[in-house]
Amino acid sequence: MPRTWICVRQVLLTFGYLLAIVVTSGGVAFSYSFGFTWLTVLVSLPLLAGVFAGGMVWFIGEHSLDVEPKWIVPVAIASVCLFFYAPIGLSLAYLHTAADRVAVVVVDDVYGDSAPDTDQKIRVADAGTGADLGELAYHADRDLRVGDRLEVLVDPRGWLPTEGPGMSPAMRTMTYLFAGTGFGVMFLITGLRMRRDLRRYRLTGSRLPFAAPADAVPGDDIVHAGEKREQDKGSDSP
Repeated sequence: MPRTWICVRQVLLTFGYLLAIVVTSGGVAFSYSFGFTWLTVLVSLPLLAGVFAGGMVWFIGEHSLDVEPKWIVPVAIASVCLFFYAPIGLSLAYLHTAADRVAVVVVDDVYGDSAPDTDQKIRVADAGTGADLGELAYHADRDLRVGDRLEVLVDPRGWLPTEGPGMSPAMRTMTYLFAGTGFGVMFLITGLRMRRDLRRYRLTGSRLPFAAPADAVPGDDIVHAGEKREQDKGSDSP
């Protein structure tokens, strides 16, 4: 297997991993945001398989002896971080890019009195047309009241519900922290596995582990053909 293809293969597997995480977690977030309770449950069942969906993609084509805890654990950590927090960041990025900023008026204060600098549940209507734009959690630095005028993000395609122009500082920090951790871990182990496969190819002409004894199990110390030759040379030296 050429060195270039080893690198391309690993990049494609990591991209497939990220795509699987986004699709699965995005499906749950989309169905939940529109109140599709039965759909949320239906989608969630294979997705608790969903946290592992990306991992299953990332290990495609790997020898069973290479499916070890030193790879499984970081993939699992990255999957949990990305599964729960990446969709929040992606939906906000989409809304800030594609959504219309619409002036609205508060027509219902669902929670009643609320503390400043908190997320408040309100119902809004278009200030110009009076069209009902639904309920949303709006982060405000004051207690919102019926009749207050605000600005919200409205998806013209109707893919996402109406949202406020930003999220709470705590949620923003958590999103950046978890998404950054997830992406960082995946980029790190992608580089490490690429380095491992290139080293194997240089020594043996293959990225696969050297044929192990029949009773070998994942986690055993695997000796590769090229490494064994180098060890043999070293032992023959005076």
